[in-house]
Amino acid sequence: MSYSDVHQSYGRCRRAGGFAERFYERFVNADPRVEESFRGTDWSQQKRALGQAVTTSISYAEGETFVQSTMERMAQVHSRNGRVPVQPVLYGIWLECMIETVRELDPKWQDSLESRWRAALSPAIDLFIEHY
Repeated sequence: MSYSDVHQSYGRCRRAGGFAERFYERFVNADPRVEESFRGTDWSQQKRALGQAVTTSISYAEGETFVQSTMERMAQVHSRNGRVPVQPVLYGIWLECMIETVRELDPKWQDSLESRWRAALSPAIDLFIEHY
């Protein structure tokens, strides 16, 4: 399945500027557990990682095999025993904050994109939860 519309939407968000900053502002303030998990974070590295994670997640949903090992590594990093464990409950918050940020920053946002974004990010979220 192709998510070219989601890739394009993400590109528009990035060109609008401040995507990572706006997302993390929203995400960190969404739940005290999120704020706690980001204490001591190198934000410039984290913002770069977000860009890779979104693009890789969309490609993963498209069935692109070249991202499989990257997704597995990311899932391990965020697993219970990983370097940066993420509780499964936080992925739902992450997804809602992502959708809200895209809705805000994509100048060509249409409500039909919401279900497409959810479908494009859900396989990665499912993988991460499975590896937790």
